[in-house]
Amino acid sequence: MLKTKFKNMKGITLIALVITIIVLLILAGVSIAMLTGENGILTQAQRAKEETEQAEKNEMSDLASMESLINEYQNNISIPQVKDENPGELEQEGTDTFVINSIEDLVFFSYDVTTNGTTYEGKTVKLGVNLDFNSDKSYVDPDRTDFTQYGYNGPLKQALTSGTGFSPIGNQDRTNSFYGTFDGDNKAICSLYINVNSDENLVAGLFTKNYGEIKNIGLVNTNIIVQGEANTIVGGLVGVNFNNMYNSYVSGSINAIGKGYMLVGGICGATKGSANVENCYNLASIECKNISGTQNNANIACGGIAGQASAENSGDSEEVNIEKCFNRGNINADGGNTQVLAGGIIGASSENNTSSNIRNCYNNANIQGVTSSNMNRNVGGIAGSLVSATLTNCYNAGNIIGVKNGDKTSDTYLFRIGGIIGSQNSNSSINNVFNLRNVISKNSSTDLRVGGITGGITNNATNTSVNNAYNTGSIEAEGLSSSQVGSIAGSNLITFSNCFYLKGTYDIGVAGSETVTGVTEWDSIEDFPSVLSVVNSEGAFKEDTNNINNGYPILEWQ
Repeated sequence: MLKTKFKNMKGITLIALVITIIVLLILAGVSIAMLTGENGILTQAQRAKEETEQAEKNEMSDLASMESLINEYQNNISIPQVKDENPGELEQEGTDTFVINSIEDLVFFSYDVTTNGTTYEGKTVKLGVNLDFNSDKSYVDPDRTDFTQYGYNGPLKQALTSGTGFSPIGNQDRTNSFYGTFDGDNKAICSLYINVNSDENLVAGLFTKNYGEIKNIGLVNTNIIVQGEANTIVGGLVGVNFNNMYNSYVSGSINAIGKGYMLVGGICGATKGSANVENCYNLASIECKNISGTQNNANIACGGIAGQASAENSGDSEEVNIEKCFNRGNINADGGNTQVLAGGIIGASSENNTSSNIRNCYNNANIQGVTSSNMNRNVGGIAGSLVSATLTNCYNAGNIIGVKNGDKTSDTYLFRIGGIIGSQNSNSSINNVFNLRNVISKNSSTDLRVGGITGGITNNATNTSVNNAYNTGSIEAEGLSSSQVGSIAGSNLITFSNCFYLKGTYDIGVAGSETVTGVTEWDSIEDFPSVLSVVNSEGAFKEDTNNINNGYPILEWQ
């Protein structure tokens, strides 16, 4: 019986062994197929290896291409090889539109306005392609030498990128100026180089003057250097704007030296008359300095958007509008022995009979005003000085610095420094604003006024107000008393409403007054009313959901 059971168990074991072997063979076959078949592991591994090697090759190729692209792109702007069958002659679209397709075309356009006196009034001149003065691709022939009639000797590219560089569009007076529409068509002109030294009054920029409309154009890596022995007006796009400028920007650097009055701006040196500057911004660093060596009454007005806003002619009653603009280029205005007015948006609005409106703008760069004599200084995050002006829905996020070089003891001239505005003159109001950064005075004068929002008023100014304001920036003023400094304002001769400041930014809210109607101190940020609740009466601001402004509100258009 036991022997029979043993035989039966042995038979079962053999059957199990055979089945196991069969299963193993099947599995082996499956494994081999998985390893070596069309979709097998080994096949896929080989493909992966080949794809990796190809990817590495592609990556090396892409890196090589990227190195090349770095030289061809500026701020993500590509520079194509121009295709211009008639370089030095504007192509025409219809009866009223002309197209610039090469550097040669741009040079001719400047000559046609400046020398031939073609105003292009009622016409549109359009930029057909991104252009770069430093790239051979922007020229049909960068080495051509037949442009002497336009004032360029030797190889064209070399002449435009060295020496005096590009000749601005329009002459120094209004006889030969641009009156048409210049449409950049959302394209850019890169590496514009202008280097001018003049014994006479000087106006410089891509355009000297604009009596028409300039829009949709970017100037990238601009380098403008000017020195004037007389009065000097310089802007990245336009020296003096008399009409409209929209949707345009400037980057690079602007350096101006002069001996008379100086008006310097990233977009325009001055904007005059019933002019509008809208949706424009400046990234260019701006340095301006007066080197007259003797004390004079000339102003040096310097701003990220415009140096000055004023009437076209004395006695005119006009309105200048600057709206939805911003500045991110550091500004250093050194007046030497002259008056200084410096601001992130404008240096000054300067005519009692001209109403200037600055709306929905911001500054995010450092603004510094310097003098070495007994002259007025006005430095502000948005404007250095306002006369008959309204500033609404603006904020500052850059340090504001006023410096007096030399002995301060005998200095009795006005020194006004403010986070939003340096000084307010008659008939000026500030509404819906906030300041986030430091306001700093170095080597103070005896008549200094410093405030987180406004430095204060000039002598005998009337009808001035600050409404819906908010300051969290610290005030740093050497050797000053509370009668000269306030976290909101450096003067109590202003009407205030709904203004707030953070405790510790300065001892009091308004200079010379422990308590002022309309001004409130809060112990901590947590206790503050929300910034939006203070400044958003017109709905111009919104929450900073993408941390553009460190969590503080931003403008609706940002």
